[in-house]
Amino acid sequence: MTKSNKKAVRNLIEICAAKGIEYVIISPGSRNAPLNISFNEDERFKCISVPDERVAAFIALGIGQQTQKPAIITCTSGTAALNYAPAIAEAFYQQIPMLILTADRPPEWTHQGNGQTINQTNVFANYIKKSYDLPVELSHENDEWFANRMISEAIEQTMNYGTFGPVHINMPFREPLYGMKDYAHQPLPKTIQTVPTKSHLAEPTIESLKTIWEHSERILILAGLLPLNHNLNDILGKLTELDKRVVVLTEVTANLHHENFCPSIDRLIDSLDFPEETRQFKPDLLITIGHSIISKKIKAFFRPSLDDEQPFNRTTWHI
Repeated sequence: MTKSNKKAVRNLIEICAAKGIEYVIISPGSRNAPLNISFNEDERFKCISVPDERVAAFIALGIGQQTQKPAIITCTSGTAALNYAPAIAEAFYQQIPMLILTADRPPEWTHQGNGQTINQTNVFANYIKKSYDLPVELSHENDEWFANRMISEAIEQTMNYGTFGPVHINMPFREPLYGMKDYAHQPLPKTIQTVPTKSHLAEPTIESLKTIWEHSERILILAGLLPLNHNLNDILGKLTELDKRVVVLTEVTANLHHENFCPSIDRLIDSLDFPEETRQFKPDLLITIGHSIISKKIKAFFRPSLDDEQPFNRTTWHI
């Protein structure tokens, strides 16, 4: 199978295919030509060409959100990579898998006045699960092993280790960039696989939580940003039907829908006209599910002022 003669590119593509990645969103360029040509030559990948890197990254965000698998975005070197930043930040906070491949000039040209050359090492700091810099050349077998390990780990990082999210691989290339090679009789690169594990609550913790639940007269479940989850939707719906102590408030971004849920949080808070109504609405047990809560009113409702004569005493769980 013909690929770029940059062995790191060939190995990356084989490892991505082995780990089930399907979508590659390509933004045109010269420095990323080894990646663009090689992905396009491989029928295992669905390649989409999007000239604007900002749009490309948001398309990958949507694919990751819907499939729960990382889509690849790849761009040329320099400031092109910075156009990915808004979608990467969204992926980080929404915990959506994404694999970012940025082509780069070789390190000897950084800070030398060379066109389209910036410091791309960890360029998405604070909004990335992890960032990797591959070697420029795989001139020694240890270089190849090291690069393959980083590639495998990067893909695993997008989907495992507790949370999904974006991961960055920076790939410096020296010219020439358009050389090709037939790897038909070459051995496949080693793919490292992480065995998934599950965390379980300890039995004493479960018993303690059960006791709190059983002794709570008013239980409020507040759902923030969540991916679509039919199982969770059904469980919460049945819970509101079977237990009249439970109220479920949902934000639009929670992707939860049931006739017993309240999706209009701000209007509900505004309808509490009298102090007694406000006091009665405050729960004994608050359970939050998901991530960011948009409603300022519900956050203010649960953050009493310092001069509140009767501050809200509650038990809070976050799932």
